[in-house]
This record gives sequence, structure tokens and C-alpha cells, in this order.
Amino acid sequence: MFTKQRIIKTVKTVLPKPVIEAIRSRRTPSRNNLVAWDGTSVQSDAEQFRSSRIVADQIDGMLSPFSMAAMDSLLSLQATNPEIYGNIVEFGTYKGRSAAIIAPRVRPSEKFVLVDVADYLQVEKIRAINAGMEFILCRSEEFRSRYPDYKQLRKNCRFIHVDSSHAYRTTFEEIKMCNELLSPGGIAVFDDYTNLNYSQVLPAIYKYIYTANPDLAVFMVTDIKAYVCRKKYLNYYLSFILQGAVPSMAARGIEDAMISRTDWDREYRAIYLRTRSAGETGSYYGEEIYGRFYEGP
Repeated sequence: MFTKQRIIKTVKTVLPKPVIEAIRSRRTPSRNNLVAWDGTSVQSDAEQFRSSRIVADQIDGMLSPFSMAAMDSLLSLQATNPEIYGNIVEFGTYKGRSAAIIAPRVRPSEKFVLVDVADYLQVEKIRAINAGMEFILCRSEEFRSRYPDYKQLRKNCRFIHVDSSHAYRTTFEEIKMCNELLSPGGIAVFDDYTNLNYSQVLPAIYKYIYTANPDLAVFMVTDIKAYVCRKKYLNYYLSFILQGAVPSMAARGIEDAMISRTDWDREYRAIYLRTRSAGETGSYYGEEIYGRFYEGP
């Protein structure tokens, strides 16, 4: 028997079973790491979303009903957790289609800051939902110097939506700024992540995450967006995606949503949220093959 195998056998006989299970759970998905999800408010939250979507549908923009539902599902989840706090910022707001979805979820004590290089925003429609909305006319790279209360936002933003120029250097600076701004339970959402017309978005995000070694991880991807959180909250958000994403999307009118995860690694555990393709059934892609990857975060 090899020395390594002897060590493993000895460890198994000496260590208590709960310790062994804890070690295993750090190498593979484990139900023990699932954070309980309370789905009792799904329907009532979905009612609010339907009202928001009526406004958003009247505003020009590219945000799809799927992305509306996905973003609102996560904003709704944050609202149920008093430990998740902070302001909301959007880079690249255009006329305000996505802002109309976000605005009703902003708490009275939170700042709601919209940033764009051009003044296309339909201010009256957004202010009708959130009177305290602030609009800053500048490039996202200039936001640090142009926004007077920037220091108040540092480590104090719970939701940041990034949909600006998608240039490589801009995206790199934006995710760097997100690392400065996100609160412990905050989420940053990057648009056109998988749109290969903007293929530079993906390498910019991962270059920063894997070379700057920030406290950030991608926890969910869709056909358009990447969702990033602090590593401390990675299990929390992954647990929601595993348990609550599909029913939350269904309550918001996306009845054919499913999730896909075909690998699990300590360096990358993101889950793909999408709609079912023709002939697909169920909520989990390839469950008969990849079932173990859906067992835990």
C-alpha cells in the first residue's frame, strides 16, 4: 500500500465521522452546506414584480423578461435577509428599463444611483417609483471622482448592475470598483457576459477575479449576464439557485426555467440558469449524469 493510502486509511480510523464528512464537504457538493430557503413569499413578491414589469415594458431597452425575472428574484431574496444591506448602483442605465425593475426594491434608507455617459434616462418614470433616485452623467471609470458621496458607498452596496460600454479596460475597472463597493452580502451583475459580440467582457471579469485575488466569485450565469458575490455569501446564493431559482422564475412568468451544473470545483462553482430547450423536461440539466453536482452549494 502506498504511503498516501496508508495515511488516508489511518485518518479514517482515527478521526470522528463528523470531521471526515466536513472534510469531504469541502471537496464536493454537500447537502450539509445548503442554506435553508423559505419560499413562502414567492407569490407575494411576484405580484410586485408584475407591477414593475408593466412600467419596464413601456421603456425602450434590451433587458429581457428572463433577465427581469432573474434580477428581481435575487433582489427579493435580499429583502428577506436583514443581514444584507447597502445601496444600489447601476452603470449604463440608458432610458431606465432595468432601473424600473430595480427601483421598487430600493429601501427608504438606501441610495439609488444611476450612471450613464448620455442623458437618455426617462427620469419622471423612475422618480415616480423612487423619488430619491440620483442620476450621474459620467463614464463609469470617472464615477469615483465625479460622485461626491463615493466614500459612503464603499463596502456599502448590495446590488450593482453593470451595462455600460463593455470595453475590456472599462469592464476590468468596473469589476475592480465593484470589489470596492460591494457590502458583505452584495451582488454585482454584468451584462452581455456571454454575448460574443462583446467577447472581451468575459476575460476582463475572470482576469480580475483570478489574478487580483479579490473576495469575489461568480455564482450564477445566464445567456446574457454573470452574477458575482462575496465568497462569504457564495453558499448562501448558490443554495438559493439550487432550491429557489426555478420556482421564483416560474412565479414571475418564466415557467420553463432550469439550472445546469456539469462540474464542481473549489475554484469555480457557478450555476447556469436558462430556459429548457425543445424536448427537455425537469429542473436540472443531465440530472442522471450530473446529479451529485446539484446536491449542495
